[in-house]
Amino acid sequence: MTNGTDWLRIFVDHLKVDQGSSIHTINAYTRDLKQFAEFLSADLKSATESDLERFMSMLKKREQKPTSIARKISALKQFYRFLILENELKEDPTLFIEARVPSRNLPKPLDPNALVQLLKAVDEGLDYSGKFAEDLKLRDRAMVYLLYATGVRVSELISISVSNTDIEAGYLKVMGKRSKERIVPFAPIAGELLYHYLTDARPNFQTESDVLFIGQTGEPLTRQAFWKTLKKLAMKAGIPQNLHPHVLRHTFATDLLKSGMNLRSLQMLLGHSDLQTTQIYTQVAPEKLAEVVRKYHPRGGRKQK
Repeated sequence: MTNGTDWLRIFVDHLKVDQGSSIHTINAYTRDLKQFAEFLSADLKSATESDLERFMSMLKKREQKPTSIARKISALKQFYRFLILENELKEDPTLFIEARVPSRNLPKPLDPNALVQLLKAVDEGLDYSGKFAEDLKLRDRAMVYLLYATGVRVSELISISVSNTDIEAGYLKVMGKRSKERIVPFAPIAGELLYHYLTDARPNFQTESDVLFIGQTGEPLTRQAFWKTLKKLAMKAGIPQNLHPHVLRHTFATDLLKSGMNLRSLQMLLGHSDLQTTQIYTQVAPEKLAEVVRKYHPRGGRKQK
């Protein structure tokens, strides 16, 4: 007979194999379910709605963050729905437990002047020294312009491969969350900078890797390394806000919404599996929200500069 611990392991395998969940999500859900199991002091399959309500009450008394509580509820709901699908339970104890997800604190998008200053700093480049100085400037320039031109996540940016980059056609193939591949177009200026990086800079790093963006040692660039570079560029540009890669993704999305792009098209570009996630970006463009939600069809929206 399979007990609650075994079903937790089976559920984790389900997340990995069937859902393609990220390791971050899998680890978080595992911790959440183990925490509930310890609170329950019984087989997870024996949990009742009352048990879940007591668990939520305990979390609130411990002043857990609303986002953490919402994630734990999500983990529990998915686990018990999985047990029902596997015919291990007849009733879902989480059915009436609501995950009140708080509104997300989105980063403030860059205003036009700050964006101009950032791109100016990128064009000038950081004060690198050594024989790879100009190559590193070309790489940074291509990365920042591409990030703003496509709205990809930084994790996607650093994992783009050369073989999935088509400069002539003007698009990339990126691997998003849950191993979902999508096509992302980019503007000609980003393509021009990519071309210069690929032909004039990247060959000097002498690497066998197919990863597009690499360091001077030939190793793929890490998320942390790019984040540090972006912060230095922000300081050079005199931008006071904490500039991290997601700010550029948010700026990209905001600019497209303000230019009239509909949510469905933006959803595809950003790689969101749920339209509700994309709707979060409309908080900063309320004057467009009613119109695009009502129409839901492409209007040929392009960023107007």
